[in-house]
Amino acid sequence: MTGKELILYILANDLENEPVFKDGKLLGFVTAGEAAAKMNVGTATVFAWIHQGWLDCIVIGNAVYIPANFKSPLEHIRQN
Repeated sequence: MTGKELILYILANDLENEPVFKDGKLLGFVTAGEAAAKMNVGTATVFAWIHQGWLDCIVIGNAVYIPANFKSPLEHIRQN
């Protein structure tokens, strides 16, 4: 996800006045490690899926964040 896409997402979902951080966590996003745990895969797999364009992400500094409502590429693989 690019910065422009993030801004458009914020505007499209009326999130302009919503808090971005709570208790040190970026709201609405999970870390690559949290996403990996949720899908029962390793973080290397998550990064490979990001590289392939199968998972959206934003990068802030050295941290990678994935939208919390992500769809697992495993769902697509299992359906085919």
